[in-house]
Amino acid sequence: MKHLLTRYFALVGLLLGSTSIASASTSSGDIIGLWQTASGNAYIRIYEKNGALFGQSVGQSQDTVQQARAKGQPQILADFVPKRPGEWAHGRIYDPNNKTYFHGTLTALDPHELKVYGYIGFSWLGGDTIWTRVSTN
Repeated sequence: MKHLLTRYFALVGLLLGSTSIASASTSSGDIIGLWQTASGNAYIRIYEKNGALFGQSVGQSQDTVQQARAKGQPQILADFVPKRPGEWAHGRIYDPNNKTYFHGTLTALDPHELKVYGYIGFSWLGGDTIWTRVSTN
């Protein structure tokens, strides 16, 4: 009986621990909002549409997606779907500097940093950059 109780509490502890880890991963994985690129000269507003994530370049940090589109700002991220908590894949990244599209993945490093990885063809043929979340205060 004592052995059975020990196994029960060990199982309950394991389940509770994994639930809190999953919750922490999910909360840090929430990347919807405004991000500043690594160069510091552009803002990308990430939003969800039909279960996928998209990112719209916005000229001013207070611009909405609709305002940015009306001003002719390009869509930078498209069609990113969840791969695992804190990671999205199978999307496209547009580089407006050389007008090129890349395959890509997004990884939340923490609530304030997002790794944007782009590649052509094979995932090992690419590079990454770190975007920083812009405070909405």
